[in-house]
Amino acid sequence: MMSLIANETKKLSLRFSTWLYPLIILVIILALSASFKSFVPDIDNIQLMLSVNSISTFMVALFSIVVASAVVSSEFSYGTIKLLLIRPYQRWQILLSKYIVVLMYAVLLTIFTIAMSYIIGGILTSFGSLTQDISVTNPTYSENGDITNVGQNALDAIGSQLGYFSIQLIFSTSIAFMVSSLLRSQALAVGIGLFLLFINSIAGGITLMLVEQFQWFKYIFMAPLYYVSMQANGLGMDVKGLSPGLAIGVLSVYYIIFMALSFIFFQKRDVSV
Repeated sequence: MMSLIANETKKLSLRFSTWLYPLIILVIILALSASFKSFVPDIDNIQLMLSVNSISTFMVALFSIVVASAVVSSEFSYGTIKLLLIRPYQRWQILLSKYIVVLMYAVLLTIFTIAMSYIIGGILTSFGSLTQDISVTNPTYSENGDITNVGQNALDAIGSQLGYFSIQLIFSTSIAFMVSSLLRSQALAVGIGLFLLFINSIAGGITLMLVEQFQWFKYIFMAPLYYVSMQANGLGMDVKGLSPGLAIGVLSVYYIIFMALSFIFFQKRDVSV
């Protein structure tokens, strides 16, 4: 199994796009940090970092979806799936190794993004304390208008943002991976993954309105996914019928279903090219 993971890691590292995506994110972080600094001269590093992360992490999800959509479908496109299947491994092991490498890349890209936003923000402003109370500079409000993050320090805020984003990232990436393994089409996998990502950003507010009108709608994955993404962006909000625990629970059920479909179909269906 480890040799499969090492082989998939090597193949991913040889792709030009693997190294291009971090460079693009770095340029975006530089541009955003400089823009925020010019518009708000007295902004501190933590404020700058949290603001930049809400946008730069979107690019992390975007690029992770592209990688996940190509990792299986490209094997069929180039006919290299035959070389994998003749090796002494089960099909589920081959698919799992690919999935693990995709998640590893997504995690490393996230860590790189968080680290660069902190370092660049610190250079442009000053390296603020990670234990400072951010409820004054970055307040989040409840439905009644009360500040919900009183006493929250910067480290907790970053950890919360990163935790919710990780859920959003894994779920979105897994959908692209599932489509890629089921349909063997990179274009379709990218299209569906990006559609969910953009519709979640553009029309997500509508889904939360539907949740308040129709309680059953909270079990449609788009509503809890948007709720989690809002938490990841630091926009803490109360939604009638939705809570962090319920949102994560619903997404977990969908995640298990999607991954089960991926492995079952890949294990049983004809994979001839």
